[in-house]
Amino acid sequence: MGLLTGFKKSSLEKKFRKSDWVIIQSIPFAQFEQLIVDYVDSGWEIEDDYVRLQEDTPKWECILKKGTSILTCIWTMKAHGQVYGPSRVLNGLAEKLNMKPTTTISQPWF
Repeated sequence: MGLLTGFKKSSLEKKFRKSDWVIIQSIPFAQFEQLIVDYVDSGWEIEDDYVRLQEDTPKWECILKKGTSILTCIWTMKAHGQVYGPSRVLNGLAEKLNMKPTTTISQPWF
């Protein structure tokens, strides 16, 4: 891991701990795509211009907003799907996906 990547990773992990945020990592494509659809269907708004996600897309990112909550959704071919945001929102999603939320980034996407 390069110096800049290490610094970004450390800064983001510090933000996770300080803001009570978590990250869910290595979400398979079908589940990742469906969770975005489910959140939009339940009232979350996609920020910025939405570009459709394809499984062979090298890197893709979107931000979902609802009220004061923000979820950042990232897809890379190498690390698969990753979602980070408030633990109060993502703990339920992690349980549904049968995955563990964490404050540590195991596969940096930046």
